[in-house]
Amino acid sequence: MVALASCSLLLADAAWAQSDERVIDASDPTRIYTYMGAGLKYNEYTNSDHMIEFRAIGNIGLGEDDTILFEGGYGWHHDLFLEDGDESNWTNVRFRWFHLFDMNYDMERGYRGWGTQVDVQLAGRLPGTDGQNQVAIGVMPVFALGGDWNLYLQANVVSAWDKKWKNYNGTGPGVNVQFVYSPENWWPGAQVQIIPQYTYFVTSDLKGEGSGTLEINVGGQITPTIMWDITGQKFYDLDLKSLRRDVFEPELRNDWNVFLNVTTYF
Repeated sequence: MVALASCSLLLADAAWAQSDERVIDASDPTRIYTYMGAGLKYNEYTNSDHMIEFRAIGNIGLGEDDTILFEGGYGWHHDLFLEDGDESNWTNVRFRWFHLFDMNYDMERGYRGWGTQVDVQLAGRLPGTDGQNQVAIGVMPVFALGGDWNLYLQANVVSAWDKKWKNYNGTGPGVNVQFVYSPENWWPGAQVQIIPQYTYFVTSDLKGEGSGTLEINVGGQITPTIMWDITGQKFYDLDLKSLRRDVFEPELRNDWNVFLNVTTYF
């Protein structure tokens, strides 16, 4: 972890030296950037089990309008009810393609523009992360709310399958409402994000069921090209990360997690 952080700092300093006037807006998910990051996550389950996870993320900017994001992790799950309660393995993996259409970044209030995305999340091997494969396809209109507030409204069609695509479980509408506040006088690069998300399934085995999270993110700037952020997430209703419909076993539900991450932009 120390070696990775040192490498990130050196790479970021080199990028900064090449572009002294560059300004990174890490709070805006529509910006076309190339970056990599890594951090530690602590996850608590509803039965008091917990997991420590090392997670890495990367994003590649393709031209002026497209990005491809990928992330994955390795975790250590502790089961309080087993003598040998520690288990380690790969956790869930995510891929996302985003395309940006016309965007007015100078607008202070009103509709700014939109983008579209395909988001794929693959179940991991570690208990608590080995539930559903999910595919979300949707759009993201953006609104400037004034006073350093912006709204990124993601509307998706979400489909879910059991791990290894064994069984199709359902499709439904999903909404991700991302409120972002970027004050200029708090600390360098200050940003606060409030992100409620919910999916309601209307077909197949999951018909009539819902799954949601509430996420709070706080971040800032270490150097002009190195950012930090802390994310807290709470789960509601069905937990798709752990839900298994293909085998008979007690459901291990995620309750909440905290994630500390450092990201280097190039």
